[in-house]
Amino acid sequence: MPRPAAAPAAPPAPAPRIAPYLFGFDRAEAPPPGWLTELFDASNLRFAGAYVDGPPLAGHPPGSFTVSARSPDRHWMDRLAATAAAGWGIVFFYIGYSSSHDTSAHPSTHPPAGQPTPERGRLHALHIKTIIADRNPGWAGGVVMIDNENSVRLDLDSRAEQPLRDYYLALCEELVLPGPGDAPPMRPGFYLHSPVAVPLLRARPDLFVWDVEIDVADKGSTDTVTPPFDPAHPTRIDVGEPHTSVTLRPTLVTPPPGGTVPAWNAWPVGRQFRFYVDHMPQRGSPITRARRSLTPMKPVDFDCALVRNPAFPVAEPRVTAFGGRPDPQVLRGTFAEPARGGDTSTPPMMLLHLLGLRRPGPHPETSPALAVEPDAPIVAVPPERPTVVLSQLRGGVPVEWRLQRDTWVRTVLPTLTGTGARRIRALAAARQPDRSVHVLTVSSGHRLYAQRRPADGPWSEPAPMAGDLRLHPFSSLAATSRGRTVEVLLLDRDSRLVNAWWSRGGEWPGKAHTVVDKAARLLPGGALAALAPTAYDLLALGIGRDLRLHLADYRAGRGWEPPRPLGLPEHCLTPHARFAAHVVTPELVEVCALTHRLQPVVYRLRPGDGSWQSADPQPLPAIPPRPPRDHRPPAQDSPVEPAYGWVPNPYGDVTLGRTTTGRSFVTLSAHIRGRAAAVSRFLDGNEEWWLHR
Repeated sequence: MPRPAAAPAAPPAPAPRIAPYLFGFDRAEAPPPGWLTELFDASNLRFAGAYVDGPPLAGHPPGSFTVSARSPDRHWMDRLAATAAAGWGIVFFYIGYSSSHDTSAHPSTHPPAGQPTPERGRLHALHIKTIIADRNPGWAGGVVMIDNENSVRLDLDSRAEQPLRDYYLALCEELVLPGPGDAPPMRPGFYLHSPVAVPLLRARPDLFVWDVEIDVADKGSTDTVTPPFDPAHPTRIDVGEPHTSVTLRPTLVTPPPGGTVPAWNAWPVGRQFRFYVDHMPQRGSPITRARRSLTPMKPVDFDCALVRNPAFPVAEPRVTAFGGRPDPQVLRGTFAEPARGGDTSTPPMMLLHLLGLRRPGPHPETSPALAVEPDAPIVAVPPERPTVVLSQLRGGVPVEWRLQRDTWVRTVLPTLTGTGARRIRALAAARQPDRSVHVLTVSSGHRLYAQRRPADGPWSEPAPMAGDLRLHPFSSLAATSRGRTVEVLLLDRDSRLVNAWWSRGGEWPGKAHTVVDKAARLLPGGALAALAPTAYDLLALGIGRDLRLHLADYRAGRGWEPPRPLGLPEHCLTPHARFAAHVVTPELVEVCALTHRLQPVVYRLRPGDGSWQSADPQPLPAIPPRPPRDHRPPAQDSPVEPAYGWVPNPYGDVTLGRTTTGRSFVTLSAHIRGRAAAVSRFLDGNEEWWLHR
């Protein structure tokens, strides 16, 4: 009998909304630094929107830039350092062009006659880079949200808006390039109603998005006099329930008409949810008497985000697995807010805690004098049983802790002479069989530097590795030890995957490197992983431009096979999260990654037919949204508790470890409203996810 016709495929559905992590605010003019410090201490607002503006570029008339982009009286660029020192994260906005084809955008953002053009987009990118270079070079590589003021009806796929779309894409292309001169590359993002971003995300899936979705508006307006906080509170301005209950929506990136690529979900860094036109704090409210320096200001826009510092969007907490013990352990890095008060004051920094199923610690020591930089990467070596932890102090200075008989011994590594560390931090390490440790970093000039320490000796000075090779300004690093060789993976300035190496007996750290992927298949800022299952094999993993996990493998005597995608076209990952991989046996490698629907999945790689292969990724059980009715909380002194309602953060870490009992476990960064945590589970068995307290 003939088979019935197959039902047409259902249209793709967006992933469910998720809660934000933190709240913040933005306003056109920067408040005085003292006011910002007082607000930080008196509220749960943790990031501020800062407008990138400056004088027109030499040789270009003022009319080549919007009024807001060349405005001299916003003061954010002047007060940026003081704002960050007070503890605030930053989200950058730049007012470029919006469409003039509807009335939703202010006329000051409309392009003049003959505009927009790609050339004007490149000019505006140069304007952004020049402002950062001249006034705030310490923010090189940060994300800048290009402001679009149009309504959600703007269609960048339409013929009428093609010039605006081309202007935006040309702006992005120029923004990520170093120069001219000292002008730093910056990472592009867009402030807009997120559905408008779909054509841009098709072209650049690693774009950042700041969604505009208003939750409360007065009749006939997008503004409101209703605050998202309790105006009667005597001492604080805390945004959140019951005065607001906002969530973040993903943008479903669908193919253009006639396209066949799978749809995927792009997660915003943050969202602007309320245009508040009354005062904060409200005039005559109790807090104005308790905190007299917190004078009322208006208007104020309110935002929420998945990260503490949207300019460098890395989710809290930072985590790395500590395997090789009877039970799972994880090293967690959390943000410590500044303390004020003369001799007892401390700067914003990151605290490290070693956590386990049964007991915590010992914890690596951190101090105000040697403060670990907030959100700095954490690396533990050797991965099978770490005894060394590395991170970075302020300015990107590497720091090491060595575990010796339940005590951590801290050492600050020698620093670069004449150049600093790249602001987008990159850190990798490998330990060789002779117990020497090698550390890799990236300089502000985008060169690879290596340092090494023998088993019981001092650290060397930093030395350039891979000759004059220049890295892509957003490249990650990965390293591993393969027999007598230290292997390093990176992306060069042309986004090509490169393998650099040094072998014992050769000149250290050496100039040797080779291009693995001439087709530049990987996302320039995506995570990388390096593994050596045997002394003859080297595996390289990264996220491709099609958002699938890609694998390149090297075999001694054969050389490199270029990156190839794993899984089916619909197996898309979220582009900004890290992923983790570890060697289980010489014939098994496990990889854990986060899909675009925030589902943790596991790939298992095995050798076969001359190269390494993987079956389709297998999903891990989801974190339960709520406890069962018969749930009984663990004892107060328990170091862990069952995880309920937590959401994996699309900008967070994923890490893998293995216990001495032969069980693999995964730990990832997760959040609920106002809280972030490390959550873990075994890859096998029926145990639920647990939360490290």
